[in-house]
Amino acid sequence: MSVRQPSAFSPRDAAPLQLPAGRLAMHDLRAHTAIVAVKGALQLQLRDRSLAWLGDAVPVTTIRLQEGECFVIPQSGVVSISAVHAQAAAFVLQPPRLHNNLYDLLRRAPQSLAGLVKTWWRRTA
Repeated sequence: MSVRQPSAFSPRDAAPLQLPAGRLAMHDLRAHTAIVAVKGALQLQLRDRSLAWLGDAVPVTTIRLQEGECFVIPQSGVVSISAVHAQAAAFVLQPPRLHNNLYDLLRRAPQSLAGLVKTWWRRTA
């Protein structure tokens, strides 16, 4: 049985997420999100999005995290998280740092502003 979680982060996300034995959690995560194994060992499964054009032929990458270890997701995508042993586990999702989001916002600002000016120019002409 799986549980699908949203990708949005809120202040409550700092609390460990419990993963009962035999359950699978699927999260749609942004690039550079960190997954920290707080209790028990975890198994992560993800696919390389750059190979999405291959469909189901894309191999699944499997990563094991021992308690206390951390893995940073290199690219956005869906990650399935399960306990390695038939025991409950807990993990924490840490969103990318704020300066990365601020940098992306500043990088896209000129393009957004240009689009706004073009729209305004068309409406006034």
